[in-house]
Amino acid sequence: MDVFATITKNLNPPQKEAVETLKGPILILAGAGSGKTRVLTQRMANIISQGAAAPDEILCVTFTNKAAKEMEARIYKILADIGIPVRSQLWISTFHSFCVRVLRQHLTLLDYKPFFGIYDSSDQLSQVKKVMKALNINEKMYPAKNFQGRISDAKMLALTPEDLRKNNRPMMDPKTLEVYSLYEAEMKKANSLDFDDLLLKTYELFRMYPDILEQYQDKFKFIMVDEYQDTNHIQYLLVQLLARKHRNLCVVGDEDQSIYSWRGADISNILDFEKDFPEAKVVKLEENYRSSSNIVTAATHVIKNNTQRKDKTLFTSNPEGDLIQVREEKNEYDEARFAAKTIQSMIASGEGSYNDYAVFYRTNAQSRVLEEQLRTLGIPYRLVGGVRFYERMEIKDMIAFMKLSLNPADDVAFKRVINVPARGIGKTTVDKLEEYSIEQKLSLMVAAQKCVDTKVFNAGTTGKIRRFLDLMEQLQVSATQFKLPEFYHIVLDRTEYVNVLKADDSPEAKARIENLDELDNAIAQFAKERGEEGTLQSFLEEMALVNDVDSLDQEQNSVTLMTLHISKGLEFPYVFVVGLEENLFPSNRGVDESGNEDVEEERRLAYVGMTRARQKLWLTYTRVRRVWGQEQFNPPSRFIKEIPQHLIEFKTAMETPRFLSRYGSSSSDDFDESPSFTRTPKYRQGRSDEHSQDFPDYDEDSSSGGNFQKGMRVRHPTFGVGSVFATEGSGENLKVSVMFADQTVKKFIVKYARLEKV
Repeated sequence: MDVFATITKNLNPPQKEAVETLKGPILILAGAGSGKTRVLTQRMANIISQGAAAPDEILCVTFTNKAAKEMEARIYKILADIGIPVRSQLWISTFHSFCVRVLRQHLTLLDYKPFFGIYDSSDQLSQVKKVMKALNINEKMYPAKNFQGRISDAKMLALTPEDLRKNNRPMMDPKTLEVYSLYEAEMKKANSLDFDDLLLKTYELFRMYPDILEQYQDKFKFIMVDEYQDTNHIQYLLVQLLARKHRNLCVVGDEDQSIYSWRGADISNILDFEKDFPEAKVVKLEENYRSSSNIVTAATHVIKNNTQRKDKTLFTSNPEGDLIQVREEKNEYDEARFAAKTIQSMIASGEGSYNDYAVFYRTNAQSRVLEEQLRTLGIPYRLVGGVRFYERMEIKDMIAFMKLSLNPADDVAFKRVINVPARGIGKTTVDKLEEYSIEQKLSLMVAAQKCVDTKVFNAGTTGKIRRFLDLMEQLQVSATQFKLPEFYHIVLDRTEYVNVLKADDSPEAKARIENLDELDNAIAQFAKERGEEGTLQSFLEEMALVNDVDSLDQEQNSVTLMTLHISKGLEFPYVFVVGLEENLFPSNRGVDESGNEDVEEERRLAYVGMTRARQKLWLTYTRVRRVWGQEQFNPPSRFIKEIPQHLIEFKTAMETPRFLSRYGSSSSDDFDESPSFTRTPKYRQGRSDEHSQDFPDYDEDSSSGGNFQKGMRVRHPTFGVGSVFATEGSGENLKVSVMFADQTVKKFIVKYARLEKV
């Protein structure tokens, strides 16, 4: 058997070049749908088959557990096909999972106890609020989420409180630094880490213990990083440390799909790779295998307007396919109705099943009207990015009991369950316990035991706390004696959680029981898959790292609703991108006067959304949209205008289309929202209830309005300085919509508004 030929079969020349290049740094620029996962897995197989490294001497890092599992399954199959057995666990994981694996072995060196807890975002927020209370900081004046965000930002830059205090340039305000310092002390006391700590503590471990760093540097002869454009600074630092010795670093990514700067991703990591590694080889994967030619061409024309990008052009050999459908609707309800009825019509005509359809939007708030319309038509849907399974109250309660059984120092878990189910321990008692724990620098569990021993509370309260402590002591013992599935049943039984829900007998209680049953199924499946490694600790670790996309079941026959950010990495035959209006998409954050970078990221987001579609793509916008109780009149998104007109089939549902005088008359019959899908020639006539025409040039209308034009800066005597983003009417009836610095939108009749130009 020619092993190399087997590994590289069905690869195009650039893909083959990337797979056969083993030694030294290599940058693989992988355009959307260009087969990067195939290249990564087959390159890994080639490394192993050539004898350059053993399977467990290759570190492959990606950004979702779903992608990691898919890659792992593929590599096992390839190696089995070429007859190479794998006897050790592969290192294919997310950054966070990799760090958990390292910290599980070494975290005690940083003065933590074994079996550390992992705090999710809501647990972290609870800890911040506890710290604020101890520091007498008013949450109404200083929102806890602001502190949480600043702490996260600091950790992504690898900055501890000590680093910030030593820095000559003030990088954090004193109040936040005070919160950050006490937060770190409380997290240490709780023997827990937040998500950012998983990366930061691993980095600290490597910096403090060079021998351990060298151990991992020696181990990983080859390192591959997927989605490199999404790495933040701390991830960049970890990769640089690990790759320093062998320099066999392969990074795969696409700067055109860098859409996560708001959570710390730094596009310069991929743009500057050749500066970090001057000897790096660059391979471009530019052929798209996913989408129709029209979709690829349209997306390419949009993204080429960006300046922060490498020199590459996406192309495809796929058929031309349908034109891009651009649709104008009156408001968001009509827009949602159009999407729902289009899906209903296409399903009825035999075009795919519900899970072939996805609707993307810029903000989560846009999902509500879509859900309403889908429910009205009886169309099943799944909302990705809403309340996740592991964030539901009853699931978090059970997880908290299990976490506290393993890590009694977890104060957030303690507070969550001390009165769950209700056992008469009220907020006043818990507040006193918390004050005592902070004063004595004890965990809540230890503080509660001391309060019971010294009878701090009255006999009734003391008895209730004692019974809770006895329960937790029993669960702590059981956690060491029973396997995970049996232990879960013990928690359900001894807490009497399900019994309380059964006594409630409400629909909500029944739904919660069903969720607890589903958790039972998840635990059983986890234990079955992991075998001896399916412990309580490993389950809690893996559960904490699950994200929205990991939990997406694409086998479920339902329409998918999600934000554009979550859509990255997915693909669907039929895609709707709704809300393509200026100040919504691109968002007003992206179009302010601060510069072009935010607009470029918004454009990358549009590119990502467009390239998720395989066969058909709809882009919709509305004349009017209600935002924060205010009607907004925004022109269509610039991203629509950047698509060549010959690739677009434009239709409007308006009775009097905008620019009618320019494009000729059309029927004004009532619109029944039943779209037609037949392609028609230029200046084509749509149905009598629609207006189908070439997509118009909006410049003439979108910035008109007498002396007040779109984008103009104005000052109002009450609301201050803002920007005009829409005008309406003319002369004495001229109205302008102005967005002010606090993001509020006000509409004024210019004649009476006392607006002055800035």
